[in-house]
Amino acid sequence: MNLESVKLRNYRNYLNETIHFNSGMNILIGDNGEGKTNLLESIYLLSTTRSHRNDDDRELIMFDKEFASVEGIVTSQAGKDKISVVLHKSGKTLLVNNQPVKRNSEIIGRINAVLFAPGDMDLFDSSPKMRRRVIDIEMGKLSSMYMYNLSSYLKCLKERNAYLKGNVDNIMLETYTEMLYDPQIKIIKERSRFVDSLNNYMSYFYNQISGENHKLQIIYRSIIDEKENETVMMEQMKKIYDNLIDRDIYLKQTNIGVHREDYLFYLDGKEVSKFCSQGQKRMVILSLKLSLVQIIFQIKREYPVLLLDDVLSELDSKRKNCLLRLLPSSIQTVITTTDIEETELMKNNEINIIHVMKGMTDHGK
Repeated sequence: MNLESVKLRNYRNYLNETIHFNSGMNILIGDNGEGKTNLLESIYLLSTTRSHRNDDDRELIMFDKEFASVEGIVTSQAGKDKISVVLHKSGKTLLVNNQPVKRNSEIIGRINAVLFAPGDMDLFDSSPKMRRRVIDIEMGKLSSMYMYNLSSYLKCLKERNAYLKGNVDNIMLETYTEMLYDPQIKIIKERSRFVDSLNNYMSYFYNQISGENHKLQIIYRSIIDEKENETVMMEQMKKIYDNLIDRDIYLKQTNIGVHREDYLFYLDGKEVSKFCSQGQKRMVILSLKLSLVQIIFQIKREYPVLLLDDVLSELDSKRKNCLLRLLPSSIQTVITTTDIEETELMKNNEINIIHVMKGMTDHGK
């Protein structure tokens, strides 16, 4: 997959700018606050239809403007496409080759991008909701069926919670509860397999970056123990809902389900959130992102675009070199930095250097 260009209009601090990318290494250089992260954010928006920094799309529109637009030209095994997101004060319009699409799923993953951002460092100490969201986004880019099952479950969950707020009839409540079983079984099976796939790569990348030998893994904390045999999964699920039915009625909400699951990271058997330094946490996040790149390649047979925002600033020279050696020329990469000297680490590569200043760009060596 190759992102050829991105055109921004009224987006953040970009008035009207087109940025062209090489198929290999691209480096955005500029002082803080000039628009480097905004540009990475726009690519992520094209990939997932959402910002990684704001839930309110209106904040992406330049002050005093009525709309903003982001257009990306991408070539992949499927051919060449123009992906567009137009942001309005009242919502957004998604287009593929100038034709509007109705569902996010029709655009998500057409530009497949994996992003490392400084905010990812909060992953370990934040709520389980954030960790679920990170995994759900990545799984959604790879499986439309996963997103369908997740959407179905959340719809049924909303209906059950609404029923719990009124006068409850046990037979009717059982009907609402049974509607939760099938989508959850499918979700748990997919989540379990996805985590297993991540764990196949995590330790390798961590050890390559650190230059040491450690075991890094994700533990999927599911609501049930069984994750393969659907008959056993159904039995376990019914049991936990039966055990909690009185609590659900009392609290007037559903207190168990895949919307309460979690993912925990362990390094050499110790929980990352409690025992690891900031430097170790950064390497864990990088290992996660590089593992995602490999899983995407495994499934799609082409690499995603890798976006690295301020990834080099907190790594020492040895680990910078280790990280950069892990990035084959076949992976299109966009890296932000404030320091031109950091690019000397990549002097043997053909690099597209893009200077960013006040929402304007200039290409040059």
